[in-house]
Amino acid sequence: MSRKNHDTMSELYNILSIFVTGGLLLACGLMLLFTKTPGSPLLGNYRKARYMLACAYLFFVVFEIVEYLLQVPEPSVPGVASVQTVSLAVAVTQAFLFTFAILALVEVRFPGWRYIFCETLPVLLFVAGVFAAYLCCPEESFGTVFYAFAGIYALQMIRYTFLFLAAYRRFRFRMDNYFSDMEAGRLHWLAFSFFAALAVGVTALLSALFMSDVLILSFTVVLDIFYTYFAIRFVDYAHQFHTIEHAMDGEGTEETVQPYVQSEAGMPRHDGEAFVLLEKHMEEWIAGKGFTEQGITVSILAARLCTNSKYLSVYINTRKRQTFREWINELRIEEAKSLLLQHPEMTVNEIAHCSGFSNRSSFLRLFKKHADVSTTEWKKRAFRVKVKS
Repeated sequence: MSRKNHDTMSELYNILSIFVTGGLLLACGLMLLFTKTPGSPLLGNYRKARYMLACAYLFFVVFEIVEYLLQVPEPSVPGVASVQTVSLAVAVTQAFLFTFAILALVEVRFPGWRYIFCETLPVLLFVAGVFAAYLCCPEESFGTVFYAFAGIYALQMIRYTFLFLAAYRRFRFRMDNYFSDMEAGRLHWLAFSFFAALAVGVTALLSALFMSDVLILSFTVVLDIFYTYFAIRFVDYAHQFHTIEHAMDGEGTEETVQPYVQSEAGMPRHDGEAFVLLEKHMEEWIAGKGFTEQGITVSILAARLCTNSKYLSVYINTRKRQTFREWINELRIEEAKSLLLQHPEMTVNEIAHCSGFSNRSSFLRLFKKHADVSTTEWKKRAFRVKVKS
């Protein structure tokens, strides 16, 4: 690349990093800091995460200013070591803050401030070490030190990925053990945001390693888009929370299953007679096709069966070996099969509605998952078997 083109790219980078990125981060940080949060006590973790993110966004504004000030005297040309230093410091900080902000949204019992401080301290030492290396190491030896810090950062990202996957699995289990429909699907943006943040971190590392003008400029644009997207979705989470609030209240979680020690028969030893009575009520409910009620949750069903939701979750998890959503949808699919045979004149939409599914797409997707074929193909096969018999 010619010197003139390099200068042009550097000028664009400066404009983006200081005026565009800095302005967006500042606006998003202030929005996160001052946006009013609903008063639900279960949003305590959300408030922690919101303040963490607000600090992160405002901290990144400071990083952008520092990067600009650390440029080499040659006009409009960022120094390699300074860009590498700031990029790595930003990457390691954003990995920590975004990971724990998202964990605060999916964990019922998010760790307290002491745990957060213990996680923050190594990050602060890492950032201090990177800047100390930049200020103290000769330019010719800084590259080796940078690679060492980059390796530590890569290990950190791997650890954070495992932490998130474990927490997100527990979150999905809670949702599937409370809702009959795919309510957790509304919060897929959490997983998307985590892996997007991970991709941003990897891209930051690559741009710092290879120092390509095009790569750095592209990374800055992607960074602006991601940070703006995440801030908007994060603020909107508080308004979505009412749809999952009861599920996050500890009902239907893994913790409700683990305290029950199972006997050899697979039945919890805890109050076996009550389980027998519950099973009788359950059979009556199934015979009345109560599972075709749309939007039913484990709390609603527990009230119908005169029990509590935690006890019902234990029953379904231990006796049926399924989550609440899996069990309900299996009953609905069997009902749909029966309707396909008995009422061939019914449309797919009618069958989905009568079976208890809230929409056609969910019904078709789950039917194919359970039956391995589409509704049309299943009906053809079923009628062929019926004619032969």
